[in-house]
Amino acid sequence: MKERIIGMSTIVAVITVISFIYLKGDGLAEIEKRIEARQSVIVEEASIQSDLIYPWVIQLEAFQDLEDAKALTKQFERKGYNAYISSKDFSGKKIYRVRIRPSNEDEEAAPIIKKLERGDHEFQVLGKGQQ
Repeated sequence: MKERIIGMSTIVAVITVISFIYLKGDGLAEIEKRIEARQSVIVEEASIQSDLIYPWVIQLEAFQDLEDAKALTKQFERKGYNAYISSKDFSGKKIYRVRIRPSNEDEEAAPIIKKLERGDHEFQVLGKGQQ
């Protein structure tokens, strides 16, 4: 009986210490950083992106409002696509283009195109010279 009480006391103490570390100190800040990272969207300037040439890129839509572009990007990220935003200035106006790029250089575009067609999404496939 005495051993059970000591064992339970030890378990309660460990749980208390772990809870305190994660919910009070740096643990809470770390949790908040992870949540923010999940909710963040990659926005790349077109000039920076021009250095990164992919075998293909699929453009879904273009927006003048960054929040609209972020919403669509998050929607496609939740579906498992490697979505991002490419921003570019056109005649003094910033345009935010929602795009999907390959996760690795060997990834084929055909399966993604089929999924997009089944989902009745409008899109345009851009080759190396069009990105």
